[in-house]
Amino acid sequence: MKIAVHEGTFHADEVFAIAIIKFIYTDFELIRTRNDAILCECDLRIDVGGKNNPETGDFDHHLTGGAGERKNGIPFAACGLVWRHFGSQICKSEYVYDYIEKRLIQNIDALDNGYDPGLQNLDFQVYNISDMIDSFNRVWYEENNSNLDNFLQAVSIAKTIIENEIKRGKGFEKAISYVKEAVFNSTNPFYVILEKYCPWQDVLIPDTDMLFVIFPALEGGWRVRTIPQTRGSFQARKKLPAAWSGKRSDEFASLTGVKDATFCHPACFIAGAETKEGAIKLAEKALS
Repeated sequence: MKIAVHEGTFHADEVFAIAIIKFIYTDFELIRTRNDAILCECDLRIDVGGKNNPETGDFDHHLTGGAGERKNGIPFAACGLVWRHFGSQICKSEYVYDYIEKRLIQNIDALDNGYDPGLQNLDFQVYNISDMIDSFNRVWYEENNSNLDNFLQAVSIAKTIIENEIKRGKGFEKAISYVKEAVFNSTNPFYVILEKYCPWQDVLIPDTDMLFVIFPALEGGWRVRTIPQTRGSFQARKKLPAAWSGKRSDEFASLTGVKDATFCHPACFIAGAETKEGAIKLAEKALS
């Protein structure tokens, strides 16, 4: 099997596209060319060839008018075209497919198409995934004109990133059912207890009116965390008491009356105790 991408400087777009294809076809010859005669001999043409037709093995977005765009306005690049065709086969889960599409693929497509991310007014340079891939291109003063080894190194990194994101996506999908079960079994309408820490935002923010979530910390002990109004926000539905702000150890335990209380963040969005029982007491005192 022969797969073609264009020669010269490479980008995150075609690097990740080839990484996606490596999940489907493990053994193929990669050819970097723009020569039409050679392209015709290849089974797949990625980001080159001027056609977009999965049935003929063409995944190029360099067409007059582009290769279409998503409902949110982000145009497709080669990576997105390849992901749209092969992604579901790789993920075997609509949730995981959509997670990676939104978290990774759309970012790559947007940057490759010059889509404005709204960061142009920052006084520092944002280092994004396209910059990371670009670092594998040869430096202008290097004498070696071949970029194939560098390209393959970048593809290997890209494939690892996709593998990691598939794992994360599956983890988020499993967390949804786990958190929903915990909410269903909760005996208190204002907080939920998770016996294992897992991502909880996708359930507790849109689907409940709960105020706090209690869970074991990865580093030990237990935590009471305020549930934000929106994902990624620190605007809590209900903050922990202002008097707790920044208190730690014996001072915090004395103030709350919870003997194993350990700390409260100065922003009053999270507090800790050594035991689950202590964390529950903190939540109940915050409610009262």
